[in-house]
Amino acid sequence: MLNTALRTHIRFATVLVAAISLAALVACGGGDTEEVAVTDVEWGYTGAGAPVNWANLSPDNATCADGMMQSPIDITGYQMGDAPPLSFSFRRGVTQISNDGKMLEAEYAPRNRLGFAERTYELASARWHSPAEHRFDGEELPAELHLVHEQTFGDLAVVSFLYRIGEPDPTLEAFLAAAPAVGETASGEGDAFPDLNARIFQPADLGYYKYQGSLTMPPCSEPVDWFVMHEIGTVSQDQVDRLQALVGGIANNRPIQPLNGREINFSGPRVQ
Repeated sequence: MLNTALRTHIRFATVLVAAISLAALVACGGGDTEEVAVTDVEWGYTGAGAPVNWANLSPDNATCADGMMQSPIDITGYQMGDAPPLSFSFRRGVTQISNDGKMLEAEYAPRNRLGFAERTYELASARWHSPAEHRFDGEELPAELHLVHEQTFGDLAVVSFLYRIGEPDPTLEAFLAAAPAVGETASGEGDAFPDLNARIFQPADLGYYKYQGSLTMPPCSEPVDWFVMHEIGTVSQDQVDRLQALVGGIANNRPIQPLNGREINFSGPRVQ
């Protein structure tokens, strides 16, 4: 079971804050890049709730500005390594799928397990970003899927899949077919969404890039073990358009964060 605080992070609960001193208040002007101090503003990706302002929305979000291991990053300058392989034991279904107007997210039943070295994590949720949050060697990509996992004591790991424009992706298509309208949640009881069984996430290529990062939405908690999969898939432009339309046409990606001296290690088959 996810603890209450983590479930709040993963399900992207609305963050409301107490009043902030008017002396600190500056005009937003409707832009997405000007820092503001605000009150009663929900975090998001545009306007006063945009990523540049997340740390101002609540004291709980201070790490969004002050953290030294923030995500996403550009996956570049990586080192070849020999870290243990990832193992996926995914076979359970969706408990619910929701659309909060910021993200399309599915929550998964217990006992979908990710193994890394001596650690075992359980899949908590899957969520889509478009454009992608991470870059690969500077390349901006159209979509990214995050599989959020938790250990018993709250440690987090995220497995990331990146996509370029090309052939449609069946996993994304299954999400689009099941997606509820903004503000709605659909129950997965009784295997209501068989096409979203967690086995669809099993990658053929187990190569990955690992680094220490954070959650990519408030409160930007650190540390999080990130595993960005080596194989880049494809989605169609139509799928990208439909995914973005589901959340009001917004781009729901946080900007690239400074690396701050962190190492990125590749493990798996030889990079081609």
